[in-house]
Amino acid sequence: MRKWFWLLVYVLLAGVTFIYRYELLAWAEDHQSIPLLLSLATLFALVPVIPYKFVIIAFGYSYGITMAAWICWLGTTLAAILVYAGARTIFREQARGYLERIRGLNRFTAWMEAHPFMGVMTMRLLPVVPQMAVNIYAGITYTPFWVFLAATAIGKMPAIFVFAYAGAQAGSSIWLSLGVLAGYMIVMAMIFMLFRYRSRKKA
Repeated sequence: MRKWFWLLVYVLLAGVTFIYRYELLAWAEDHQSIPLLLSLATLFALVPVIPYKFVIIAFGYSYGITMAAWICWLGTTLAAILVYAGARTIFREQARGYLERIRGLNRFTAWMEAHPFMGVMTMRLLPVVPQMAVNIYAGITYTPFWVFLAATAIGKMPAIFVFAYAGAQAGSSIWLSLGVLAGYMIVMAMIFMLFRYRSRKKA
């Protein structure tokens, strides 16, 4: 019963956030309060109705690179902790049983549990991996909390800094902003291809 209650709460929160997503962003721009901005940054990371990269860019454009970077970093880290805790305490047993029935994931789960810090941080750095999935997966596997927190905090820094910088530069030079984003995407694509190459080589 408790599982369905929290699932219902999350669905309702997601629905309300999706309906009023643009109003919430506009409200944050009109009320530049740090607690409010942190709450919205956490909400949009917890309920990804808008790609979080767009949220970081919007914050960077409105508040500058420094404020946008640390607020979005702290907000997405807090959201990751909440999802990790929910998956670990509410859905762990059921989800764990489901994972064990998927043959393709057994090997990866074993590697993840043997190298939790490297596993979480690698998935944080790869832009193609949904961050919500990382939070849930770490929660239902045997990933220690402090290891998850450290890997998450470190792994999220590069992307948040880049997108906050791109947003801050968009007002003065849109081409510089696009160039920064393009350069980041190229670097991440290279890292992803290297990761795939090493994975296939080990297999």
